[in-house]
Amino acid sequence: MQIRIKLDGIPWAMAAGRALLGPVVIVGERCGWSGAALAGMVVAALVSDIFDGILARRWACDSPAVRLFDSMSDTVFYLCVAIAISIGHPQVWHGNAGLLAVLMGLEALRLVLEFWKYGKPASYHSYLAKAWGLVMAIAVVGVFAWPGAAALLPVALGFGIACDGEGLAMSAMLPVWRRDVKTLRAAWVLRKELEGDCVPTARSVKVSVTAAMALLLLALPASAAEPGRAAYAGGTAKVALDTAGTLDATSPAELVFTYKESNGTPGEIGIAYAKIRSFEPRQDVVRHLGFLPAVGAGLVAARQRRYTVTISYVDSSDAVQVAIFQMAERDQLALKGILRARAPQSCLVTQYNACAGNPGTRPVTAAAPR
Repeated sequence: MQIRIKLDGIPWAMAAGRALLGPVVIVGERCGWSGAALAGMVVAALVSDIFDGILARRWACDSPAVRLFDSMSDTVFYLCVAIAISIGHPQVWHGNAGLLAVLMGLEALRLVLEFWKYGKPASYHSYLAKAWGLVMAIAVVGVFAWPGAAALLPVALGFGIACDGEGLAMSAMLPVWRRDVKTLRAAWVLRKELEGDCVPTARSVKVSVTAAMALLLLALPASAAEPGRAAYAGGTAKVALDTAGTLDATSPAELVFTYKESNGTPGEIGIAYAKIRSFEPRQDVVRHLGFLPAVGAGLVAARQRRYTVTISYVDSSDAVQVAIFQMAERDQLALKGILRARAPQSCLVTQYNACAGNPGTRPVTAAAPR
């Protein structure tokens, strides 16, 4: 009997360990652990998710409580992984902001519907949900350890949106809570068994209409993701710090930063490539206190990577100006390449000093004389 009790507790312990591993991923990202270590934790969580269900079924302890706890542990772990990615790789979420917004909205809608109808979250563990978990794990491992595989992230988010759509449909069909409903067809068959082929009630019609309207509204942010987003982080222009805008490098003559002031007035900063004296890409680590220290992670190492480009240039009145823009890592690399190609008379520096004749600077690419 003692051995039986221990075996019954193993699936619970595996699911709990997976939930507790989520905050460790956040701490690891903030402490600068290697991508391989973070990817290894994601793989360990995936293996745990696969085998806790197998062991629970083998030892005949696959109860509804275990299945529900398993689902909630998955949610906690991947929410923590999403936070870790936003800390160390913010450009990943910036590039998929629309899909992420739809997914998070559907997740919230599912929780509201399921708590209202069943008093607890659903635990369907459908085939689509299993596929989503596998693809998401591979994509996250790619983000941490192999950037080339990060291209799977939009696919994983698409799987998640489809999975949540399936879950909403199942919850609209089923009058009572059920676990391990593998497909929509299985949910429909189960509904007939539970209620018979009856006319939908007014309550079920309200649920369906509300879900459809929410899906329509949640789909709107899908087009909100816009490449080239940046923020004004300092300089000589009379622009408020952290003003968000768009960097437009499509013109071969100048780089244009367009923005809106707090009163809604549009503005822009135009920087002619021929007038650039120096530019400097930087990656800084900013220490701060925010929400995460309240839950303990920031007490270990509160770090956030910040990618900027500092540009020194001459305006139309021959006055020297400086503009500092903050952006995602991917956009910083792209802008660096553009500046090196279109501003051949400037030089890339490794300090904030301008490279035109100032001592202490170290040009990486020498400028041709004017």
